[in-house]
Amino acid sequence: MFLNPRLKSHDLLFYDALEKRTELTKHENRRHAAALKGFEGECLYDEIFNDVGHDDVLVYRDLYLKIGESVTQYDALVIDDEGIVVNEIKNYTGDYKVEGGDWYRAGRRITEDPVAQLNRAVGKLIGLRNTANSSFRVSGKLIFPSDDFYLHTDDNSIWSKIVVRSDLRRYFRQFRGGKIGNKSQFIVRLLSEQIAENPYFKSDVDETRLRKGVYCGNCKSFNLEKSRYHLICNNCGSKESNETHLLRAMSDYKILYYGKAMTRNSLLEFIDGKIHWKAVSRALLKHCFINKNGVSTTYHFKYKNFEDALSKANCHIKYKDYLTGK
Repeated sequence: MFLNPRLKSHDLLFYDALEKRTELTKHENRRHAAALKGFEGECLYDEIFNDVGHDDVLVYRDLYLKIGESVTQYDALVIDDEGIVVNEIKNYTGDYKVEGGDWYRAGRRITEDPVAQLNRAVGKLIGLRNTANSSFRVSGKLIFPSDDFYLHTDDNSIWSKIVVRSDLRRYFRQFRGGKIGNKSQFIVRLLSEQIAENPYFKSDVDETRLRKGVYCGNCKSFNLEKSRYHLICNNCGSKESNETHLLRAMSDYKILYYGKAMTRNSLLEFIDGKIHWKAVSRALLKHCFINKNGVSTTYHFKYKNFEDALSKANCHIKYKDYLTGK
């Protein structure tokens, strides 16, 4: 049973939003591609696990846990009464070699050591278990979901830590028959008490690069024409409500200016005044947490991102959207 949704990472959301409003540099394009590839691997992991079935275990996905003085990110934690299995997902493609403990791709050493990452992640949970004076098992596996990943190594011991695509379904079937009881619930409560926000994401956007305004959710064009309750795309003909556009703009603002307070005026400037200030005020009150500090009022978008907002707020949006080709 999946305990939480898998959402896009902060990095992926950032570059998704940034590319709508400026041309990405080569470095940004590489970072964007890497974030997207990682997310696709995690979604493939979820898809195969779903197909095999996970009714006999509890699964946390994309979790940040503050254990001791540091925060560790976990791609997936599989829990039953026996304990926790860490699944570190690596969507590598191509030929890799492990030699002397170092990882190489196309003859060049890569900067990360997946085995060391896994061991650190497992070690953190062992420390948490010991601090809680418990005795559940903690183990881990590196998951390589791509069918275009090939590994060559003379260290046969490494295979005990690795699951490749051809063995993934067999691996997931091993969780069948697991027991979810009081021990599992204890582990889930223990982990939930350590959940933290991602402390490593830092938005460092140059505001002068950003194109202000609102854009079509279908073709991403900024060439929109106002109607009473909608904006109509002159490029593809899609028609989206003012509220949908404001949800997208507030999501972009939250990601691009991560940690920066949003005001009505700053949002109006961000959308270049394309939607009336009264509609903006209503959307802020409806979709944000409000912080009043004397005469100033700031707003914090209450959803993770635009997709999260649509899934939770769509049934409460009065005027519907009409996207061409969908």
